Amino acid sequence: MIGRGEKGCIDYRLLKKRRLEKNLSQSRLASETGLNQNHLGQIERGQKVPKVKTLYKICEALDLQLDAVLIKEKSEELE
Repeated sequence: MIGRGEKGCIDYRLLKKRRLEKNLSQSRLASETGLNQNHLGQIERGQKVPKVKTLYKICEALDLQLDAVLIKEKSEELE
């Protein structure tokens, strides 16, 4: 779980934005991905970091490329 102030590598807001653009409820997306609705909500809020396999399922259902939701860090932050 990501604590406040910690940087994550996933743009959780993009996941929710895309879901809403596609007029999908969390329940419907959960059904399409085989995930639990509560777990999906926690992922969207950035409270849970999904496994790559799970993130891939979500992206696939939302017609997003996996790398589209990954936050690129500046090279100075990587050093």
